[in-house]
Amino acid sequence: MTDIAIDRAAGPAGLRQRGEPIEAARPLLGLPVSIPLVLDLDGTLIAGDLLYKSFFSILRRNPLVVLSCVRWLLQGRAALKRQLALRNRIDWDRLELHQDVLALAEREKAAGRIIVLATAADAVLAGPLATRLGLFDQVFASDGERNLKGFAKADLLSRTFPAGFIYAGDSKADLRVWAHAAGIILVRARKSVREAAHALGRPILELPRRA
Repeated sequence: MTDIAIDRAAGPAGLRQRGEPIEAARPLLGLPVSIPLVLDLDGTLIAGDLLYKSFFSILRRNPLVVLSCVRWLLQGRAALKRQLALRNRIDWDRLELHQDVLALAEREKAAGRIIVLATAADAVLAGPLATRLGLFDQVFASDGERNLKGFAKADLLSRTFPAGFIYAGDSKADLRVWAHAAGIILVRARKSVREAAHALGRPILELPRRA
């Protein structure tokens, strides 16, 4: 797991158009601004998955990377992510961000809430994206040895923020994190994920549902 230092002087770098402000009662989910807002990356802040984006960005130039992937995967998923991240050719300017999530995070940051990125994507990819956005106070990501997903992410966030945290995610794996969160934000989640999240009994905000 990697904790990436962010240069807060760096502002957004033309990566996206600003989203419209989200209308919601303050404070978010009735929780004080001392509780940080933690965003997942793949499927939550962005559309798609950086692992696959990095793979296909390389595949177009080097089809033989498939053979290398088999070898890297034998060392673990985190190792595979690191090797692909080091070779990626992602066009950051074409990356699609979910504007409602971005607008929510910007509003909460302006209100004084700490904004955190916690992702299973490799730090080599998560770091530059976070810097381009100029939004995050802290970033946690996979580091080539530890895949920061599910239980690993839940454990890290619980230890880092013992007073609680709000977590925005979209997938079944995020249920393990929501089980430890003070508040839940569902981002385009499937029906089964929404139902399981509601069963946890936490305050919930649902951003646009997947059709």
